[in-house]
Amino acid sequence: MGSKLLRLISSFSLLAAILIGWEIVAGTIYPKYNATSVNIFPPPSAVLGIFWDLLRSGELVTHTLASMARVAVGFGIATLIAVPLGLSMGAWPAWGEQMRVVIEVLRPIPPFAWIPFGLLWFGVGPEQTVFVIVISSIFPILMNTVAGVEQVEPVLKRSALSLGASKLRLFINVVLPRALPQIIVGLRIGLGFAWMVLVASELIGSTAGLGYLILDSRNLGLPSLAFMGMFVIGIIGYLLDAGMRWLERVLLPWNA
Repeated sequence: MGSKLLRLISSFSLLAAILIGWEIVAGTIYPKYNATSVNIFPPPSAVLGIFWDLLRSGELVTHTLASMARVAVGFGIATLIAVPLGLSMGAWPAWGEQMRVVIEVLRPIPPFAWIPFGLLWFGVGPEQTVFVIVISSIFPILMNTVAGVEQVEPVLKRSALSLGASKLRLFINVVLPRALPQIIVGLRIGLGFAWMVLVASELIGSTAGLGYLILDSRNLGLPSLAFMGMFVIGIIGYLLDAGMRWLERVLLPWNA
């Protein structure tokens, strides 16, 4: 237990050093050369102060829950579409080749390019944010699912079939367990993309969310508020990825 705690603490040593250096530069060195530096380059202590103020007022919780709800819905829809579609593409090569052409045409389009269409189709509101999140998340999940199925060793398939396994049993007992590690990798990447596009989509037409909070920092002239929103997004993203890695160790102990 002690060694695990020590490793956990040491893993944050670089981040701590960066924050300390930032505090020294923004709080003592840089102000000597720019009197307005406290406003345009706030130290971490100022960011922590505004974080505490918004947390006590409940405003931070409201915006965070709004963003998390949009990410959860968008990521959930993307998963429900991408995983079955990717499994079917990997299981039936002819179907996979047809779908791959369509996907490779759509995949290079930046998710932000879909924001105007989201506004036209769904109007101003959380729906257009969810739409952009789905677009950004679906492709990494889909491609990793296809790769997971295609990477199943042919000898495993032939062995199962030679032992009398049906195609359904082959898929459930052989293909799916071997593809799951790659599918989870796709889920982790897709979740990261969901948080990345969240801010951009919430900058347009939203009245709540961490992206809206960052935009509001410009109107209020508070860069510390923008930094605070960015840090909250980063911390939540880190915790969610850690949760995904924990889930992978629980569900796939043979892959740990």
